[in-house]
Amino acid sequence: MTVANIKFEYLNKIDFSEAAPVIFNILADNMEKIAPTGNTREEDYKFWYESVKDGLKRDERQIVLIKNADSIIGFFQYFTNENTFMMEEIQFKIEYQGSGIFRQLYAFLIENIRNDLEFVEAYANVNNQKSIAILKKLGLQTIGMNKNGNSYHFRGNYSDLIKWYKYG
Repeated sequence: MTVANIKFEYLNKIDFSEAAPVIFNILADNMEKIAPTGNTREEDYKFWYESVKDGLKRDERQIVLIKNADSIIGFFQYFTNENTFMMEEIQFKIEYQGSGIFRQLYAFLIENIRNDLEFVEAYANVNNQKSIAILKKLGLQTIGMNKNGNSYHFRGNYSDLIKWYKYG
């Protein structure tokens, strides 16, 4: 199923403080079921906000807003370096999950990020079986764990990601 009226646009970093509550709530709604922190939502928001705000100071870190009409229904945060596309965070409102937006997002990304990248990387919480399955479907393999031991580190060839999108 493909959802009509979906738009993808880069967040203007100047507007981060305005969009932050909306995108954080999407993240928090999804993660409280998978990996609750034990903190209040306000504590999690403050930590997340400062971390993302600091990260957005770097040109290579971007957030793509996913919209249905003019409403934010998800977001994708990533960065690139000299040879790697790092998928940091992808979140959709629950009612949009499994609707084909992921493939539409990759059409947008392939058109808008450098095509000379060699690797693609991501992390997935050990309790997030849906994300783990998606990353494996994209051709990424587990290469380790994060320093906290709560997320798998995945890596694959960027060219395989392009092939997945084109031939799927």
